[in-house]
Amino acid sequence: MRAGHRTPTRATLAIALTVACLFAVGCSGNKQQSTASRQPAVNGAAPQPVPDGVKNAALNKWLRETEVAVPPSVYRVEPPDAIKITAPGIKELDQYTARIRSDGKVTINLVGDLYVAGMSPAEIAQELSKRIQKFYNKDSLYVSVDVTDFQSKKYYVFGQVFDPGVKTYTGSDSIIKVLADAKLNDDAWPQKVVLIRPSEDPNVRQRVTIDLKQMYESGHATQNYLLEEGDLIYVPPSPLAEFRITFEKLIAPIVPVADFALLATTGF
Repeated sequence: MRAGHRTPTRATLAIALTVACLFAVGCSGNKQQSTASRQPAVNGAAPQPVPDGVKNAALNKWLRETEVAVPPSVYRVEPPDAIKITAPGIKELDQYTARIRSDGKVTINLVGDLYVAGMSPAEIAQELSKRIQKFYNKDSLYVSVDVTDFQSKKYYVFGQVFDPGVKTYTGSDSIIKVLADAKLNDDAWPQKVVLIRPSEDPNVRQRVTIDLKQMYESGHATQNYLLEEGDLIYVPPSPLAEFRITFEKLIAPIVPVADFALLATTGF
């Protein structure tokens, strides 16, 4: 053994491990408390209400209560969407429902098989009126079609929200509506929400940064964009939250050792 070099004693090692353990347990406790406050959705169940005291509670409340009229996109049905026909003057059609088959067709009373994939509800109604006009007078030909089950198109929400995942696209999904449903968690950075829009050109990526906090504080929903099929909405962690998340990953391997040291030194 070299002069001046001291080998740590068992007591020193135990103290060091105990300190590390207490530090890790404290971090773990804070993490558990933070996780409990977020109350994520479980097994597809609806997310729990956001607690009043969380960091983004006021912003979530604003998102939930704000209604901004955004003209919807034209929705074109595809399998396996479902439609409903309203025709008050035609009992064989009124309130008739059908799901679009994999071949793009539906079978409808008085009409038979009708190919509707790629058509809008208005176009389907127009085609139905055209096909049945020989059976009914003009006054009876009011027909409308609505989509009752949107299944063919999706958009995606991920990052620091209570309810991330694959979402059903309806053609009337705006940024405010989408994030009101997803709910920002405590780690969210509302000034840097990112909307990524896919492109047919793989070399092109359309990306917009949205400042929710600025819209909330100003009252002007200038960035309340209407989503398109396949859009991705990413809510990043704030710089402080990102540091904490990174730090927790770094100390994760230490936690089991620290727990063992605490058990060895205290018996608990």
